[in-house]
Amino acid sequence: MLRHVYQAGILTIFNSASSKPLQLWCISAKSKGLVELEDDDETDCPVLRLESAELASTFISLPRQTTQTLGVKLPYMVMIVKNTDHFFSFEVEIVDNQEQVRRIRTANYEADSRIDYDVSCLPLRLDCGWNYLTLDLGRMTSRIYGTVFKEVCRVTVHASACLRLIFFADRIVPENQLPVELRLYGKKES
Repeated sequence: MLRHVYQAGILTIFNSASSKPLQLWCISAKSKGLVELEDDDETDCPVLRLESAELASTFISLPRQTTQTLGVKLPYMVMIVKNTDHFFSFEVEIVDNQEQVRRIRTANYEADSRIDYDVSCLPLRLDCGWNYLTLDLGRMTSRIYGTVFKEVCRVTVHASACLRLIFFADRIVPENQLPVELRLYGKKES
C-alpha cells in the first residue's frame, strides 16, 4: 500500500481531525460495538471512540483488505490515545529480515509478557486521560524475536479507547516538535 511511497520524517496513517480519517481503514463494530467520531471537550477536536464489551468484535484495521500490506519502513510508531478505563489493545503486524510475519500485541488487560514464535503479547499501562505512546519497532523486533525489523504490514486498534492520531517516524518525535495540526491540543508550546 505504502511500500513505494517515499518515507522520511513523519507518515500519518490516522488523524481524527482530517476530513475522512477512516477512508482507508476496515471498520468492525459487531455485538453492540461503537466506532464513531465525536467531539472531545478536552482537546477541542474530533476523536475516534471505539467502545465495546467485546474487544475482538470492535476494531479498526489498516489496510482494509487482508490481502494488502502497509509497507511502512519507518521504525517508530506513535499513537495518541485516551484511556477510557475499559479494556483496550492494539496490534502491529511486522515483517522481519527473515521474511517472517510477526505480531506485537499490547493490551491493558495483560499482566505478563507472553512471547511465541510469531506473536508477542505485552502489558500496557495507560495513565488517566490522554497518552502519547511511542513504540520502537526496530528495538522491539530485535529484543523479542532476535531479528531485524523490515516493515509494518498491518495496524489494528481494538476497543475501548478514544484515538486522536497514529503515525510512523524515522526518529523519536516529542509531541512539542510535531506540526501543530498533529498535536493533541493543536497549540504551539512556548
